[in-house]
Amino acid sequence: MPKLASLLALVLPAAALAQPAPERVPAPALPCGQVAAIVTQRGAALVSTGPYTYERLVRDMGFCTIEQTTEPFYGPSAEAGQCFLGYRCKDRATEGRRGD
Repeated sequence: MPKLASLLALVLPAAALAQPAPERVPAPALPCGQVAAIVTQRGAALVSTGPYTYERLVRDMGFCTIEQTTEPFYGPSAEAGQCFLGYRCKDRATEGRRGD
């Protein structure tokens, strides 16, 4: 029985690591409303904004850390150059500061 417990202790964490990564939402290929709906449904989503760029967008502050707040994110979609897709998490400590 102790061998079984040891084996499970090794196998279960490995199984948790084997889960697939969440699928990215291709914002430039979808209508704005559809991207926003996916973010709202999932709560948080990785959204591709270009061939090599992405943003982690959230529905609300509940998907950010306690040290963060949200800011609106406007990005590309199939129907518009820039439209509201959701919120991104932003550190409260840098809120209002300029990035010079």
